[in-house]
This record gives sequence, C-alpha cells and structure tokens, in this order.
Amino acid sequence: MRKFIAIILFSFVAAFAGSEAVGKTMAVGVWAQAGNADEHVGLDFELRRSELVTLDIYLHFYFSSGDNSAGGYVGYYWNYYLTGVPENLGRMGFYGGPAGGVGWWDETFFNDLDYGGIALRFGLVGGYQWEFPVLPLQLYLELNPVGEFYFMWWDDDFEDHDDHETDWEIPDFYFRIGLRVWF
Repeated sequence: MRKFIAIILFSFVAAFAGSEAVGKTMAVGVWAQAGNADEHVGLDFELRRSELVTLDIYLHFYFSSGDNSAGGYVGYYWNYYLTGVPENLGRMGFYGGPAGGVGWWDETFFNDLDYGGIALRFGLVGGYQWEFPVLPLQLYLELNPVGEFYFMWWDDDFEDHDDHETDWEIPDFYFRIGLRVWF
C-alpha cells in the first residue's frame, strides 16, 4: 500500500511540476548511500542560486531497535553542463564544491553496552547529474570524500574504562545516488 501511495504522490507532483528541470529553482528528492553503515537513505532539498550555482541540503535519518542516527549537511556546488548533448537526451553535467554538516548516532550492543556519538563532517563533493528531457527529474551520482571529527561515548560498566573519546577520520568516502523532482 505504501508503494502505491508513493507512486500516486510522485505522479501528482510530476504532473504539476512542469515538463523540464531547466529554469526551475527548487527540487526535493531522495537518496541512497554507500560508505557509512548508519547513513543508508535520506532526503534532499536543492535550491538554484543561479544557473551555475546550487545550494543543497541533505538530511538522513535511521531509527530502529538499538540502532539510531540522524544528520544534516549543506553543500554549495558549482555546475558545469556539457555542451553538444542533443536536447532530446536532456541536460547532463558535472558539479562540485564544499560540503559540511553534523550527524548523531546511538547503538546498543549485547544489551549492556551503549555506543554513540556526534560527527562533524567537512569535505568536497563531486558528481554527475542528468536532468531528464521531458520530466522535471534529475538523477545524480556523487562521490563525497570527507574528513570527520568524532566525539564518541560509551555507557558501560567496565572498570578503568574511559567512557568518552574523540577521533579524526580523514579521508572517508561516501558514494550517493539520488533522484530529485524540480519545481
């Protein structure tokens, strides 16, 4: 039933959004990611500041029994669209720029050890985008090499164990695929 409602909602939005992404200023979408066990999927909001500059806001969330995470990230991207691509194939191009944000996670292991933390992330994003020729959709693939600063904590009962730790991880790589609808 959820899939049916999602298809109806997507069809309704696509019907009223117009026929192409060119000239539209806002997009919302979904993404899936590899590279981080706590960030599988999320939402995406993109705002065109000009024809060649976009501001992108990523949100991720995952809540299940004993494994929870949430985060928000902002990217500022410069777009380069390929010339010479036939118009009937849509608009294709590359983008890149800085990105940063904050994430939180909390996990339970073996019912006696809670592990969690906050991560501050900064890095560069580079990707490929394809704006469909007829529908106001955009498919994107991106690689996100980042540096992350972690503040972690453990809630355990082991004696002589420090329950807090900070750590750097540079670089870390994420691969993301997403789909946006432009308005």
